Amino acid sequence: MLNEILISKNNLLNNVKQVRLNNPHSLVCAMVKANAYGVGVREVVSCIDELVDYYGVACFFEAQKLKKLTSKKILIVGAMEKKIDTRYSYACHSVEDVEYLASLNKPINIHLKINTGMNRYGISNLKELIKIFEIINSSQIIFEGVFTHFATADKYVSTQMRRFKRFVFAIHRAGFRPIIHADNSAVNERFNHRLDMVRIGFDLYNKYDFNFTPVVKIESKIAQINNVKRGELIGYDYHAVSTDDMRVAIIPIGYADGFDMRYIGLRLIEKGVQCKVLNICMDCFILDVTGTDLKKDDSIYILDTINSLRLYADYIHSSEYEVMTKFSYMRARRRVY
Repeated sequence: MLNEILISKNNLLNNVKQVRLNNPHSLVCAMVKANAYGVGVREVVSCIDELVDYYGVACFFEAQKLKKLTSKKILIVGAMEKKIDTRYSYACHSVEDVEYLASLNKPINIHLKINTGMNRYGISNLKELIKIFEIINSSQIIFEGVFTHFATADKYVSTQMRRFKRFVFAIHRAGFRPIIHADNSAVNERFNHRLDMVRIGFDLYNKYDFNFTPVVKIESKIAQINNVKRGELIGYDYHAVSTDDMRVAIIPIGYADGFDMRYIGLRLIEKGVQCKVLNICMDCFILDVTGTDLKKDDSIYILDTINSLRLYADYIHSSEYEVMTKFSYMRARRRVY
């Protein structure tokens, strides 16, 4: 196969250990939703399973796939589904979620989600919380955890944390002692509330700061070199027309692999030379290699410490998360090294 997603086991283990060092008294929940943020859930779990306590996924489908790889606890943080397996823990975002699980008359672990200001999922007032207490006390539900999710990693964190503490106080006053968790990667770096558990996602994979190390490189090979004359089209739909005689390289990665059409015009650094992305097709993209000695079958890196996620994200005014999860679609062999 011409494309490989290379996953550094040493860097991945370093990142988990950094989380452990910064949170010596907390459980660690490794977020592996969206195919471990595009890195590859099978490969990630094979490396870190002994070092984490929980895994977090978005849906029942992901939980089923993950269960084949680990015996650790699995928390489904996304919207409530009708498929329920008592081996998993479920985020409950409303009174209705808790009522539904209670109606099943099974011992089901729940983590109650509190909306403290992100205004996505979660309960927002104490009246709903009291109703949930009543349901829990009259059912087989196990109140395993309570959590919130921060919208930013700036001063708004203190506002959300203050609101969250009101709910935690009410929960303790009602006699419950669930696992308390709130910090995600960015908030844990900057604030570290030292709660019962931390949920770490992006920091495990491709962070460059706070002693974290990037885990993923994407390698491809030049499938063909073409000499293009001035005035000729390069790829579809007039996205690129040569303004001079050029040498172009065909790279077998296209928008079906997550190489977004918005990357047209992006300059990748290959062997120290800036090479412009001229056009992108479903199964390949076309790179200007005029003036270089690059040739057919040469290896190039689509993603590494130079051609970083930040380079891609800044170019399309998006996030590193979006870039990496789209690369999850890549038709490539994943290899841990």
